[in-house]
Amino acid sequence: MELRIGDKVRFLNDVGEARILSFKDEKTVIVQDTTGFDYEYSISELLKVEDKNAEYDAYDKVLPTNREILDRNMDSNAVAAATADFKHKYKNRDATTERRRGELMEVDLHIHELVDSEAGLSNGEIVQIQLKHFERMMRRADELKISKVIFIHGIGQGVLRDEIRQALEMYYPEASFHNADYREYGYGATEVRIRFGSNR
Repeated sequence: MELRIGDKVRFLNDVGEARILSFKDEKTVIVQDTTGFDYEYSISELLKVEDKNAEYDAYDKVLPTNREILDRNMDSNAVAAATADFKHKYKNRDATTERRRGELMEVDLHIHELVDSEAGLSNGEIVQIQLKHFERMMRRADELKISKVIFIHGIGQGVLRDEIRQALEMYYPEASFHNADYREYGYGATEVRIRFGSNR
């Protein structure tokens, strides 16, 4: 895929679109998203917006299977740095990526919201960090007795979405889930309803 400055692109592992501002090197570009923020992105994680059929094919082919991703060899230094960063960011139990609106809590699981740098992290390592935050926020919702939580996970290959839903089925029998409102979140979020009073 050939990209040029000014091209409109979609994120394969996040929700949304952006425009290419510049090329950092042959594998990395600087993009500006629709909110006006600039981010560094690997070219392999971007898809040029042009043809819907080509877009669907790219989503099907861009990443290996869930198990291949999660079984990938891990860079221990990158994981240690990301873990330290995550713990530092969330050492205050009230510091979260949650946004409260009455009885609804929104939790953004995009990796750039959880660590300052994802450099050196494999996709599998990123998913593990995101899952830890998902579990933390489920505990937080339980503590605050918030019955509706929206987890914003993006689209991509659906790896994080599938892992979240599998965890909900296995470990949270008091919770039900479905796709969040498409008009507000597109296909990139899961709504969780929690029934309090159940024993886990």
